[in-house]
Amino acid sequence: MYSWVSNEPLAVRFPALFGLEKCKTVTVSDRLRADGTGWNWEWKRAVLDGGESAELQQLVALIGVASLSNRQDEWRWELDGSGIFTVQSVKKKLQVQRLSIVPYVVTRNSWVPRKVEIMAWRAELDRLPTRCALLRRNINVATDLCPLCGDFPETAEHLFVNCGFAQAVWHVVSQWCKIPPIYAFGIRDILEIHKYVTGSVKARKAIYAICLTSLWCVWKCRNEAVFNNTLWSLQKVIGEIKTLSLLWVKARARQQHLDWVVWGAFSLYKIGW
Repeated sequence: MYSWVSNEPLAVRFPALFGLEKCKTVTVSDRLRADGTGWNWEWKRAVLDGGESAELQQLVALIGVASLSNRQDEWRWELDGSGIFTVQSVKKKLQVQRLSIVPYVVTRNSWVPRKVEIMAWRAELDRLPTRCALLRRNINVATDLCPLCGDFPETAEHLFVNCGFAQAVWHVVSQWCKIPPIYAFGIRDILEIHKYVTGSVKARKAIYAICLTSLWCVWKCRNEAVFNNTLWSLQKVIGEIKTLSLLWVKARARQQHLDWVVWGAFSLYKIGW
């Protein structure tokens, strides 16, 4: 029996009665009397126990409210009033579900190039071509292990958050920026560090720019290891982060008086930040 008055087949909803039924392939119409006034049950035994009797009462009450006819069973598409499947009805349903889920929005930072923001956004969505992501797309890779640590499968979250190399980067970055140690459980935590640190608006924006630059440099380090078989040292990655972030912030924030001495010591108060 298929679902027609319930969200599940009657055989599943009333297992005790289904066990008593002589013919497991019987239809509901086979058990309905010709005059439509009752039912012709055919149980394996005549006496029903308490549980079976309770199921029978529930079954009769359930199918008693249904409107029976002599028409053949048919499939009906519930997402359209006509009962006929249409692609448009599926699209409408998907649009409603998509609008009901509020996606995470990466905060813009005009002090870094747009490509850096896009990379961070893709990382948070797990849309970067990491080794695990490539395997999910049926692309053959030699191994799924992280190219930086070689200990765990390379996902975006592992590469930027859980990898020992990445954790060392965040430790040095937090010391450099004079903020509490960075303990992140996901990429989103990295993208929101600037919201929870003290300082002026410009100082927090600078820290956010550094975090975005750090993600960019870790990804660049990863690509060097994968494509050029060259593993950067922690010192080189940190140097790249400091150099790129200084160049980008100095040019995009129009702070020509920002120099390496101030930026390297992160003494932003000297420039009025």
